[in-house]
Amino acid sequence: MRSLLAALVWIVLSFNSSARAEDIPLRTCDRLPVVEVTISGSQFLFLLDTGATSMLNLKSFSHGDPRRIAVTSWSGTAETRAQDVTIGDLTIGQHQLKSLRLPAVDLSAIGNACGRRIDGILGVDLLARLGATVDVRNRVAHIAPEPEETESRIAELHRELTHCEELFNAANEPEFAQCLDPDVVIFTAGGDYYGREASMGYYRQRYFRHDPRAHLQITSRGQHAIGDAIWVEYDLRITLGTQVILARGTALCEKKDGRWRIVHMNHSAPPPDAYQAKED
Repeated sequence: MRSLLAALVWIVLSFNSSARAEDIPLRTCDRLPVVEVTISGSQFLFLLDTGATSMLNLKSFSHGDPRRIAVTSWSGTAETRAQDVTIGDLTIGQHQLKSLRLPAVDLSAIGNACGRRIDGILGVDLLARLGATVDVRNRVAHIAPEPEETESRIAELHRELTHCEELFNAANEPEFAQCLDPDVVIFTAGGDYYGREASMGYYRQRYFRHDPRAHLQITSRGQHAIGDAIWVEYDLRITLGTQVILARGTALCEKKDGRWRIVHMNHSAPPPDAYQAKED
């Protein structure tokens, strides 16, 4: 039952995190999918077209250098006059593209067809740069985080968890408590604990009141970014006097109020050979 509850908590939290961070709602103009974008602080409405390259509406972006281009979109391919327009930044949700140079053409025909002004087309080129996939049925564009962004977040989390390990070994209760979310859920061999206060009561009684102090050593086994959250797998070793406690753990961490906190943690006995190779 505990494993099932842990899995359910993970599914719920990871779904909510992904929805906030990476799922961009799509609207419709008649039956055409459109998305709101922000350019230099102003809101615009773009047609989402996976069969076209990205462009701007000349009536919305009239500045630029004139040229002639071949435009391929929902209505076919045609040569037309255009302006080359440079925009400093284009933001969709929490994702931003900088220093874009796009053609601006008259897109009045699209707006006339669906009944409202379309300021541009978000085409396959920019969708690819965003790492976006489109779910037309559910009217959502899912944007994956950039690999560099994910690596940076994982590195930041690793530094903060290493500091939390040091706080544990120093029995610094007030500071270690800040490593835990106020609504943290912790499953251990000694019981289940709900909330920061209950969890700290367990740590205080089990580890922080001993002399010599308990010593925690964490060995990472992997990290997995899930939207705003990161799922961490690890082995732990706690030396408590002459007793050595070994466990295999997982933790779900979320960044809140500028710092990473543990939202959910589950510990179980490691496989019999988990530490054999390390000791050999």
